[in-house]
Amino acid sequence: MKNNKMGFFKRIWYAIDKIDKYAELAADGFSKAFKYLITLVIILSIILSVGAVYKIGKQIYEISGYIKENAPEFNYKDKILSIDMQEPIINKDEKYGKIIIDTSTQTKEEDDQYINSVSEQENGVIILKDRLVLKEAGKTNITTYNYGELFEVLKINEFDKNLLVEYMQGSAMLPVYFQVCLVLFIQFFVIQLINIILYIIIISMFGLLTSMILRLKLKYIAILNMTIYSITLSMLLHMIYVIVNSIFDYRIAYFEVMYMLVATIYMIAALFIIKAESNKKQQEVQKVIEVEKEVKEELKKEEEKQGEEKQKKEEEKEDKNNGEEPEGSNA
Repeated sequence: MKNNKMGFFKRIWYAIDKIDKYAELAADGFSKAFKYLITLVIILSIILSVGAVYKIGKQIYEISGYIKENAPEFNYKDKILSIDMQEPIINKDEKYGKIIIDTSTQTKEEDDQYINSVSEQENGVIILKDRLVLKEAGKTNITTYNYGELFEVLKINEFDKNLLVEYMQGSAMLPVYFQVCLVLFIQFFVIQLINIILYIIIISMFGLLTSMILRLKLKYIAILNMTIYSITLSMLLHMIYVIVNSIFDYRIAYFEVMYMLVATIYMIAALFIIKAESNKKQQEVQKVIEVEKEVKEELKKEEEKQGEEKQKKEEEKEDKNNGEEPEGSNA
């Protein structure tokens, strides 16, 4: 039975709570399964991009507070930041990690040296004359914000320390956050779609092997469709994890292993249920065959009995006719 009118949320419900419905979902076709997957990836990418922007915004707000309290006087003009200081500032902060402030560098090698020193840290902030560099905990990549591009969006050509803090802590940053969110959404969508397709292919291979062991005659496309639905709970857990991580900075070790394991368990459980249903149907068919066989035997016995009774009646009639004397035999 095909579920042409089955909605997105009902598919989520079936994928998580109705494993016995996986055969029906698989029969619904690859196009609907892939459309379902794309919708999940879009939702996940939105959550990832919003979560990332939320963390960036929180960091920028905290950095603005740090600048307000600790940074020396500075000014920005013609896309260059100038800070009133004699020597570069290199500090260690418990919350922000390694902090480097140097707007006097003249070569790319000097900038790269600072960036390399921060990349080895868990957290880090580098303020250079033309860009801001951030290293976030739990991430291997470094995020760079070019002053010219950043302040062009805000339509700011020059500012000093107090004006910068006002912008960083005010609503003027919203257009920047929106653009960053849009760019991140596109990146996350492409990356997540590729990763999840790879997960699905790997899990479907396990599913194909399991179906061969169980001697289930299933086409690979049916197993692939079921694998798409089996990854639903893992993706929802990923969404929840991103939200929690964005708010509380909470991390789970080996999350990707759990991601794969949950989906694989769902896939294998669905195949075992299909096997059990198949065995049940075979038993029912066997019972029907046995009943039909018994009925045929009973009918045959009944026909034989009726035949014997008919033959017996004919013999009795014939004997009776032979035992009658013809008229006039005693004359």
